[in-house]
Amino acid sequence: MRFLFLLLSLWALSFAQDNPLRVFVNLTQSAQIAPDIYTLTLNISAEADKEVKALSLLGRVDRELSQLGLSYSGGNYWVDRKCFMEKNTQKCEGFRAQALYQFRLKDAKDQDLILQKLAQMEGISFSIQGTQWIVSANAQEAKKQELIFSLLDRATAFTTEISKKLKRECQIESISYDGPLLYSPIYGEARGISAPQPTKDLQTITVFMRLSLVCK
Repeated sequence: MRFLFLLLSLWALSFAQDNPLRVFVNLTQSAQIAPDIYTLTLNISAEADKEVKALSLLGRVDRELSQLGLSYSGGNYWVDRKCFMEKNTQKCEGFRAQALYQFRLKDAKDQDLILQKLAQMEGISFSIQGTQWIVSANAQEAKKQELIFSLLDRATAFTTEISKKLKRECQIESISYDGPLLYSPIYGEARGISAPQPTKDLQTITVFMRLSLVCK
């Protein structure tokens, strides 16, 4: 009888090894993260009777902004004629040059330096296209690594538990990740020289893990 039980046990073990069970699991891990970069997007325009004068005004703006020592991108510009309709006839007088800038600030208060500098310059006008607190790529990557290690701990614990439940030896066969996905609030247009500062709300970052286990 004991010999028969031993044979059945060996057969069951051989069957499990020859017919492994695969288990697929999706895990997610989220955390809150504080934004560390304040973006300010500006459209700057200059008008003059000649194209070269309008471009010269934008050139002066670019030099003045660069002297502030603040991080920004853009500076792309375009020029068009100032045209309007009068008595069903199109008329053009002078030129309008425009440039777009996006500043990436560590301190939102620095936006006042930019706006005050522009307000003091003659011959130009500007509009604020939008402001927003964002999470920098470096901060996202650091938080992503933290979430991945947390997911790996959960995956290891899950593997141990499912081995007990199934009464099989389960091992991680493959792991893949998606993310991070960042959920951030959107802020509207800021106005004025002493511009309002949007609140620095925490944002949510999420990483997804797909786990494949093989149980024998």
